[in-house]
Amino acid sequence: MIQANGRQVWPFTGWFSIGSGLEVPLGVDVAFTGEVTVVLYDQEDFGSDDDLGGVIISEGETNGLAQFDITGDDFHYILTYQVRVVD
Repeated sequence: MIQANGRQVWPFTGWFSIGSGLEVPLGVDVAFTGEVTVVLYDQEDFGSDDDLGGVIISEGETNGLAQFDITGDDFHYILTYQVRVVD
């Protein structure tokens, strides 16, 4: 699951299982001013879900596509994003 500023933005409800080597186009637009904190979570059957880490994205990052690696002992995700100015 992905949250932006504490609000689930992907998938819109529930969870999505991702296997090793898969690329999943999300197609998520998140409106924000200033900066937004994007965090990836791993669902747990028991107890609270695991915060896998994330990135703070600033509205000044408008130079095209950017990538952020989210890594741990047994996982590696690459978040690709783009900041656009919307009138």
